[in-house]
Amino acid sequence: MLTIFPNSELYKEIEAGHWQEETEIEKYRELRTLADNLNIPVWFAVGGASNAIPIQGTFPKDKKKVVSVLDKIIKSADEKELRNYRTNLHHL
Repeated sequence: MLTIFPNSELYKEIEAGHWQEETEIEKYRELRTLADNLNIPVWFAVGGASNAIPIQGTFPKDKKKVVSVLDKIIKSADEKELRNYRTNLHHL
């Protein structure tokens, strides 16, 4: 999950209208695409502080479960709540 800090070059690009940050739901869509297309044995973990909903699993054993969890997040999570979580992380 990308967190854009106000003193970064990317933040300046956004302010200038040259780049737009994805929605929180879109970030989970990207994670779902990644998880769905991983076909190697790997530990898949989304658990950093900037992730409102931690997800983890060992692939290929837990792949279907991880993709299912991501599908549920994409379908039912509230964009405003997810954005509020990220915006109010003071320690990032």
